[in-house]
Amino acid sequence: MALAAMYVEANADYRTVPWLREWQAFWLGAIGRQANGLSDLGADEHLTDDDRVARFRAFLRDYRSWLVASEGPLVTAAGLSADKLVEFTRTVDAVLAGDATHPDVHRDVA
Repeated sequence: MALAAMYVEANADYRTVPWLREWQAFWLGAIGRQANGLSDLGADEHLTDDDRVARFRAFLRDYRSWLVASEGPLVTAAGLSADKLVEFTRTVDAVLAGDATHPDVHRDVA
């Protein structure tokens, strides 16, 4: 989510959302904490109501567009393809929407 944190910083609309700014700081602080080198998204702590979920899903859509538009510089600067990053945002969005038709969304049967 480090690039998502950069997008929050780059977008004047999202930069003014206090809870998103707090979450942005969490993303940056969580980089590399998991054994697989990924970071914890921290959704449970920050998506505390339906309005936030809707706002974050809109953020994901805007972020996807930014990733696609920025792919050239991402590849040049960091060797990153937007494909995997965009797919990750789609998976997160599907989880938030409860879309069990998405192949990476699994319902907890506990």
